[in-house]
Amino acid sequence: MTKRDIQSQHRQSLLGFFWILAPVIINSLVWLFLNGAGVVKVSTPEGTPYPVFVILGTTIWSIFAETIQSPITSVNSGKSIISKINFPKEALLMKGFYTSIFNLIIKMVPIIGILIIYNISPSWNLLLFPFYILATTIFAFTIGLIITPLGLIYTDISKILITGIPFLMYLTPVVYAVPTIGVFKFLFKLNPLTYLINDTRNTLVGAEIHSLMFTIILTAVSFIVLLIGLVIFRKSMPIVIEKIAG
Repeated sequence: MTKRDIQSQHRQSLLGFFWILAPVIINSLVWLFLNGAGVVKVSTPEGTPYPVFVILGTTIWSIFAETIQSPITSVNSGKSIISKINFPKEALLMKGFYTSIFNLIIKMVPIIGILIIYNISPSWNLLLFPFYILATTIFAFTIGLIITPLGLIYTDISKILITGIPFLMYLTPVVYAVPTIGVFKFLFKLNPLTYLINDTRNTLVGAEIHSLMFTIILTAVSFIVLLIGLVIFRKSMPIVIEKIAG
């Protein structure tokens, strides 16, 4: 199912896999232009060049944003068959997860490219990068899974995701660092993605890791909630199918 979906998405596209990278490239270019033109002045922590900061941040963010939407998007795409064919509905979830992993691999291209261009040598922290990407993916997929049953019944959930995720990006250190004063500093500190995004980026640029224990605990909690979410998903699907069929 994953292979079929990936092929169908890109078979009739002239630019093919470029569209996986397009949101990252366009978002990064916008902020690089604004910073270069002096419209906004952005400081980066620990001397990281701003192009490196923003491209790594937007790439990691796009992985999170895509993964959180993948459960509901994948199951929604299978609405036409879930009430007609008897098969494990978790297959639709895994299809979305595998597609996100495939897209994640493609998104490593700009990361590798910008690190080579700016001659940033990896440190031992790079060994933690797979763990942080896995933590971000599990956290995002868990949230997406929990809201999927409701999202299949009420289309408002998908619309809230589409509207809310871009707004949440501005409360996360994706294109600028955590504010040092004011209410936004407090809001950033409350956002678990602040620690995930910052430390994931730090593993790539060789900066200090600040929140490893927090990420370990968050990943463990996310995994437990993920298992609970799978049970809720399985138990709720007969009700969801009845609502859809009705």
